[in-house]
Amino acid sequence: MTMQFVLHSFMKLCFIIFMKQTEARNDADDEHLQIQVPRVTKRDLGQRALDTREPIRMIVLRALHAYGVNVPPEAISDRRKRS
Repeated sequence: MTMQFVLHSFMKLCFIIFMKQTEARNDADDEHLQIQVPRVTKRDLGQRALDTREPIRMIVLRALHAYGVNVPPEAISDRRKRS
């Protein structure tokens, strides 16, 4: 193994650990909210999520923000894992 390979592997590991800690911190600030909505509303949200390729969570948070509810801009993001 070369020193460059070891250094690269170490830096990659540090980045992965940092990202996991950042995700854990962001999730720690989140609260669970469960609501019942009319079936047609849920269907419309699901269709919009399909059309925009965004999670329903993002659509709802963006709508709440537009309504004047305090939603931090960084909360309106796609938290799904991409590969």
